[in-house]
Amino acid sequence: MEIIRDLENYLDKLVNDYQNLKEENEKLWQELEDAQAKIEKLEEEKSRLEELLEEQQRSLNRMVERLQNLLSSTSELPTNQEMMWGGDQVNG
Repeated sequence: MEIIRDLENYLDKLVNDYQNLKEENEKLWQELEDAQAKIEKLEEEKSRLEELLEEQQRSLNRMVERLQNLLSSTSELPTNQEMMWGGDQVNG
């Protein structure tokens, strides 16, 4: 009779351990799914930020080109015009 009770106790312990492990497993799977969802969201945000960075870099490059063109066009003015403009600016 004692062996049967020991077996029942052992079986109860196994069932409890199994239920606890199952709950822990489900919790860990949920944490994994949450982490994967967060990774996907961060990857999407990273892609969006990379696109924004590229767009801003292109804008800056266009502005630099325009400034370079402006500077090169002003440096190509004849010397007498530069002096005349300089004189006009001084005289007001």
